[in-house]
Amino acid sequence: MPDDPRPSVAPESLADIERALLGVLCVGLPPARAAGSDAFRVDYVTARILGLLEGDAERHLAGDRVTVAFRDRLREAIASLSEAGILADQPPGVPAAPGGFEEGLAIDVVEPDAHPTVLDRHLAQECMETLFQVKAVYPYLMERYSASGEVWRRLRAEGYGQ
Repeated sequence: MPDDPRPSVAPESLADIERALLGVLCVGLPPARAAGSDAFRVDYVTARILGLLEGDAERHLAGDRVTVAFRDRLREAIASLSEAGILADQPPGVPAAPGGFEEGLAIDVVEPDAHPTVLDRHLAQECMETLFQVKAVYPYLMERYSASGEVWRRLRAEGYGQ
């Protein structure tokens, strides 16, 4: 088996925001625009999860959007994870990759609320499982996970991505 030049990364070695982002990306959120709800925005869900980890779900939110400070931190986390080869950040204005959810699925054009592509799916899965083990996070993340499945079924029934 060929040696992987990158050392393996464990969820606990990541910053909380990186772990939250990877866990959220693994949930398989539908594009917020196609879902018709900002509650599916990756930045929004990540902000709420990080707030729950810190003891205040609204901490990084300004109404139905994330704070500017959180958006900046999230961009830094994406850049750091991209540099480490864990994510592939998508430049604005190009089609977003499906992130491994379904090969060839047509996803919205990348915007600030769209997600980067996960290159290390195993690590993202571990991060999601770690988040599900946090009592304060579990109900919200499970609700997003369940709601995402319902939205994807509706979108597919309507012909989305075909």
